[in-house]
Amino acid sequence: MAHKNKFFLALIIFIAVCLTACGTLDMMVGLKEENNPDVTDLSELSEFEIVEDTIGEEAYEEVIETAAIPEEEVKMTNILAYYEDEYGFVVPVNTKIPWEEGIAKATLRSMVAGSETEKRIAQSGLHGVIPQGTEIRGMSIKDGVCRVDFSKNILNTSSLKQEENMISAITYALTEFPTIDKVELLVDGQAMTSLPNGFAINMGFERENINLYGSAEGANYTVYYKAPDTEVMGHYVPLTFSAAKVGNPVEFVVEKLFEGPPADTVLSNNIPVGINLKDVKVIGDKAVINLGVEAVTLSEQDFRDMNSIVVLCLEQYDIGDVEFNIEGLTFEAAGLYFDDSGARPVFNEY
Repeated sequence: MAHKNKFFLALIIFIAVCLTACGTLDMMVGLKEENNPDVTDLSELSEFEIVEDTIGEEAYEEVIETAAIPEEEVKMTNILAYYEDEYGFVVPVNTKIPWEEGIAKATLRSMVAGSETEKRIAQSGLHGVIPQGTEIRGMSIKDGVCRVDFSKNILNTSSLKQEENMISAITYALTEFPTIDKVELLVDGQAMTSLPNGFAINMGFERENINLYGSAEGANYTVYYKAPDTEVMGHYVPLTFSAAKVGNPVEFVVEKLFEGPPADTVLSNNIPVGINLKDVKVIGDKAVINLGVEAVTLSEQDFRDMNSIVVLCLEQYDIGDVEFNIEGLTFEAAGLYFDDSGARPVFNEY
């Protein structure tokens, strides 16, 4: 009897367990069906709602690398803009700005104090010569004359010298473009006699006399000198000298370079101390520069520095080659074996 009771008790327990397991299984299946509709029916789902089930596998977070769609690359273009240095000289700078229709206007905007271009080259010691906030309201070019209409901010000048430098910088920057020979200024659409500190603007301006030393009359020639080094590098400054018209302007410019800059400036040349100029001849598109006997002491680096600034000064005369002699002898004949091929002019590039 006791054995029968144990048998029936075990049977009852077995049946109860089976019923409980079946109910739990049905409940789990019901929950899965309720929360996970048939993936063959996609009408209610977006593609981001379809995921893979990783239950029963090692769970991990998959990192999907996606290539960012690059914005359209900004096309840059070279310009020659003009700024003012801390010594009051107008300085040409070769730089890049985003290309746009009306690149002449964009060039002027890059010369405005506070512009992005000015901020980029600020450590070179240069700053915008057009007053901050000045806008170019319009520009027209006809028969070589460029008429520019500025906003009234251009009147916020501090001195006559700043006004002179500003007009010079604007004129030189615009006449870099081959279609422009002369520049006329308007302010808010109106022609003006002069700027607030007295610089006359009731005329057209042409490319001449940048950083003038001497008279504006007669024949004027431009010579480059080097300003003191800054955090970045020194820059090169064009000075204009007046003289009676001469038959060999190349000789005049080289002589001025070797003489050195005016004593009242901080400028220098790249000519080593003690190196003397004997004479200069032009043969075709080649300038032959004859130096004194002291040049036999030149180092190769000194020669390269001298050669670069000479080439820069002579670019204005379309000189294709510069040859140096010592007392009429070639450098090689004088015992100097310097490679002078491919000399490039130094310039201000920021």
